[in-house]
Amino acid sequence: MKSKGEAGEHLCTNPSYGYTKDSDNKKRWIADGEAAGVVKRIFALCLDGYGPSQIARILKEDKVITPTIHFQQIGRTTRNAPPDNPYNWTGDTIADILERPEYQGHTVNFKTYKQSYKSKKTCYNPEGKWLVFENTHEAIIDADT
Repeated sequence: MKSKGEAGEHLCTNPSYGYTKDSDNKKRWIADGEAAGVVKRIFALCLDGYGPSQIARILKEDKVITPTIHFQQIGRTTRNAPPDNPYNWTGDTIADILERPEYQGHTVNFKTYKQSYKSKKTCYNPEGKWLVFENTHEAIIDADT
């Protein structure tokens, strides 16, 4: 696992919202048309001065489906239970999307670690310990954004 991460390969099994695995090369991520458009819109709204809660409200009013519902529709497994309202975006979800450097086309490994194989608790590494590999997949958001 460590050598794979240090080589710049993705360590997660499922790509982030906005991406899907390439059918020819499972290690490569490609932009998922509809979801990538939602991610671009979230960043555009943020640049217009809206906060995560306001963006969530706008997406809810415009009846944009949540990532969990989107994953179910394309046949991808999720660990979250589907919400009662398929348009129920939350500020936390928006904030998570805005904080991810993966949308710039970078692979980021070793964000988290476990203290022991016996422990189920996930600990977060400081950003200095992350390994960032730039331009490993198609970028949805440019670096200026």
